[in-house]
Amino acid sequence: MAQYVAFRAGIEVRAANLQSFFEAPGRAYAPMIMKIMIKHGLHQLMAIDWLPMQLWLDAQREIADTIGEHTLFALGKKAPEVVAWPTGIDTVEAALASIDVAYHLNHRMDGEPMFDLRTGAMKEGIGHYRCRPGGDQSIAVVCATPYSSELERGLITGMARRFKPAAEVTLDETQPTRRRGGESCTFLVRW
Repeated sequence: MAQYVAFRAGIEVRAANLQSFFEAPGRAYAPMIMKIMIKHGLHQLMAIDWLPMQLWLDAQREIADTIGEHTLFALGKKAPEVVAWPTGIDTVEAALASIDVAYHLNHRMDGEPMFDLRTGAMKEGIGHYRCRPGGDQSIAVVCATPYSSELERGLITGMARRFKPAAEVTLDETQPTRRRGGESCTFLVRW
């Protein structure tokens, strides 16, 4: 699975969530980010409910190429504060496990939500975030999505630090990565 390439057409992202993302890297990058948003048709996020996932992925690629991947890390770290998220989470383990549900809550396919909170039904088509116990005070999170690895590392970091402020998240270089042609990236979360 390549970074920045939607798995299929018809996938959309909740537009209102993205508005706050662009404030995350700080004021210094705001003009550059706005220029990229305009170029990709993302400058009127408040006027629309959903936007094609591929537009958001294209904008991410350009942000990484022109500003740097550190900006995507900052955007991902902000995500737990701004996107629709399941309720009742009170541990770091539950927080990391909830990323997959939140991911599906904030995407839809062919006009239909990809996760139904009432029934717990999840639709396939955008990949997953899967957690594996990693030992004492650690969890491995396997990300098989089209999003940037740095955005994902930021997302996992932001979520883990809500419950464990000293949590560190690193890419597991012993596992396949999308940067080396793999289907997923694995991040080790330690606290």
